Amino acid sequence: MKIVVFGYSEFTRRCVLELQQRGMDILLLCPECDRELFASYGMHEIAVQQLIFHDMDDPVLLDALRDFSPDYLFSIIFSHLVPDHILSMARHGSVNFHPAPLPAFRTANAWFWPLRHGAESSALCLHYMTSRWDSGDLVLQVPFSLSPLETQGTYVQKVCELAPAVVQQLMALMNRGPLPRTPQGKGRYYGKVTLGDIFIDFNEGARGIEALVRACNPFHYAQTMFRDKNIEIVEADLTGRASDGVPGSLLFEDGELYCAAADELLHLRILQVPMEGTFSGRRFALQYGVNSGERLRHIREFPQFQHLLQ
Repeated sequence: MKIVVFGYSEFTRRCVLELQQRGMDILLLCPECDRELFASYGMHEIAVQQLIFHDMDDPVLLDALRDFSPDYLFSIIFSHLVPDHILSMARHGSVNFHPAPLPAFRTANAWFWPLRHGAESSALCLHYMTSRWDSGDLVLQVPFSLSPLETQGTYVQKVCELAPAVVQQLMALMNRGPLPRTPQGKGRYYGKVTLGDIFIDFNEGARGIEALVRACNPFHYAQTMFRDKNIEIVEADLTGRASDGVPGSLLFEDGELYCAAADELLHLRILQVPMEGTFSGRRFALQYGVNSGERLRHIREFPQFQHLLQ
């Protein structure tokens, strides 16, 4: 069976290796603009046919696809929309591997949004590809649980570990005949994560802020402003202690650092100051002379930085 694969990630690499071990004839494709990313995951070292192309209308790409005559086309963590004239070249269909529940989380940032919204479980969803992102009929869903301590990094690792299972289940469906189709129904699209999305608004409840901190860890830590410094919250815990302070106000008590959310105090466990260091809450308070009542603030309170949010 001949399979074309677009993609570049550790999950992509594991899926391609699993397909290769199962005897699939694979053509691995990458646009020139993503060559460095492709190499960073070791994709170029996989012993399958490979092609670097200019764009989706590149005659070299189109000729290679016609010559290869694929049975299926897979998009496995790929940041470009594959147009209809390429999707139609796959004899039995084109399938995207989406590492978040569908239709609830249609997004290019599938590792972030489920955690940001406090999801307790997720799913790796395979669906037919169309001219619209993440909207085609579902082929296969592989659910997995999320722990209360899940970070974006551990979420990514869980998805990577699913590669053998998802390929095994997909191959079983492929060997039985036409792939199943289940319409998605209505859902929601979440856009690309921006700086505004990862800045903490302490007017939010503590549970939502704690979820944001985990959703950002470790690839782009949750941001806030202390005095005139941009700092990052790496780890924060719920306390259950009601807060009567102004949202964002700090409390240094018994050697521990707390911050008021809209409803309760958050325990600030680990903070990072870019280019200066990573600190426990206690060490941050001592190093920077934190006074109880000082505030952590959103970047929108600083007119000189508004252009960064545009």
